[in-house]
Amino acid sequence: MARKVEISREFIRAAANTPDVRAQLGVVARRVKARADSLAGAEGVEMDTWVEEGTRPGWRPQAVVYGDNAEQEWGSSREDRRRIMGRAAEGA
Repeated sequence: MARKVEISREFIRAAANTPDVRAQLGVVARRVKARADSLAGAEGVEMDTWVEEGTRPGWRPQAVVYGDNAEQEWGSSREDRRRIMGRAAEGA
């Protein structure tokens, strides 16, 4: 007979804050950063990228990739829309 499994909020919180989960978030973020750097270089776009790891307000861990060239992401009168960060995230 199958038993019903219930997962509590505390279980999810404890699992999300393990060192292995935090490390894997960093691995994926660095993969996105490397892809963004590659796309920017291939398209001749000047952009510095970096990863910041931390905890969101509340309790959820996060690893975020930032870039200093927002114009290429959204487009402007000076820069075509290239979506380098978006494409990098989709490819990772």
